[in-house]
Amino acid sequence: MDTLGNQLIDWDEIKSDDIVIIPAFGTTLEILNLLKKKGVETKKYDTTCPFVTRVWKRADQLGKQNHTIIIHGKHNHEETRATYSYSKKNAPSLIIKNMDEAVVLSQFILGTRDLNQFEEAFKDKYSEDFNPKKDLNRIGVINQTTMLATETQAISNFLKEVMQEKFGLDNSKDHMADTRDTLCYATNENQDSTYGLLNTKADLAIVVGGYNSSNTSHLVELCEEKLPTYFICNSSEITSKSEIQHFNFQDKKLLSTEDYIPQKEKVDIILTSGASCPDTIVEEVLNKLLGYFPLNKSTEEVLDLMDSSIQ
Repeated sequence: MDTLGNQLIDWDEIKSDDIVIIPAFGTTLEILNLLKKKGVETKKYDTTCPFVTRVWKRADQLGKQNHTIIIHGKHNHEETRATYSYSKKNAPSLIIKNMDEAVVLSQFILGTRDLNQFEEAFKDKYSEDFNPKKDLNRIGVINQTTMLATETQAISNFLKEVMQEKFGLDNSKDHMADTRDTLCYATNENQDSTYGLLNTKADLAIVVGGYNSSNTSHLVELCEEKLPTYFICNSSEITSKSEIQHFNFQDKKLLSTEDYIPQKEKVDIILTSGASCPDTIVEEVLNKLLGYFPLNKSTEEVLDLMDSSIQ
């Protein structure tokens, strides 16, 4: 299957001696059960990220504590589909994409919106037998780990305030779980580092990562708010100092831009990458860019200078 769940090879073609790799985002319980029935070995080839499984374990705990699970994620993303599969096993579960949907949810929680509109507002995003009248009185927020951690935290803080408004400050802890420990540090650190880079003066940003990577596209969004940004998958997309091939993730199109580097002696470039982008790919991009500036210092020289300044 691709990342959106579209079938590439029919399950009927899969036999017990085939190798099926479970990706870092994990997969649904339904697919695991299907593979088990076929006699396919999955444990040996299960590459599910431990931060994803930590979210699943937290969802399991929340369900046993009678919390409804609010998942911050894209409902058709493979990780969110997997997380939803695990969470709905033990608890009513609902997927929201962003703060706008959190605001809509708050209206149902506070009773300012007719509950009859719930099905239309969150169609195909909530578990079977979800009852908004009783299932929104005790909640916990978890996330698709590649979403912006700051947005997940903002949504969680907002819903905490909603619970305080409905149940009072003293009672709100019984109605809102603290789930900050589920945020993925790798994604979060990349995002924090990018925020730090954006506080510096720069002419452009280059973001390196897979074109279907959710967390990389979020870094692109952050950079685009401040300066010209080019989303590339590797150094081959930089065809010359005057031309770059880059991806528009919103339109899903590869674009070509000329004169992307300003015509001046010193150019400030922000270079960042997705959480799973290999360091070697980032280094290749860095070295290719440095090669366009003959008066630059090598990375080894810069590192030596940094070491000596620290000492």
